[in-house]
Amino acid sequence: MKSLAAALLLATLAASAADVAGTWKLAYTTENGLTREATLDLKLDGDRLSGVLASDRGKAQIETGKVNGDEISFSLLRRGNGDEITINFSGKVEGGTMKLKMQYGQHQPVDVTGRRTS
Repeated sequence: MKSLAAALLLATLAASAADVAGTWKLAYTTENGLTREATLDLKLDGDRLSGVLASDRGKAQIETGKVNGDEISFSLLRRGNGDEITINFSGKVEGGTMKLKMQYGQHQPVDVTGRRTS
């Protein structure tokens, strides 16, 4: 009986994760004042998040990702010019809008806004 209750609880929690699967257009302004855009293609399996971020700087796979209710978090590894930089994203999803904070290295967090495109 306890295992059935635990299974039902886990199913309920997974079902309550925000439906973030699909394509999102992200926009943000760098600390240098440059406006940037990226496309985020997300897949959701329970509360596990995977996908690809593509921008003018190339593509990067989501290394780790999770959705818990309306909260979303993921990280990816950017490679270029002989460097590897881990970029962390966290925030909330409200319907067709995503509001994230992007953090990498010792830089100040950057506000990122996402809009669902599909």
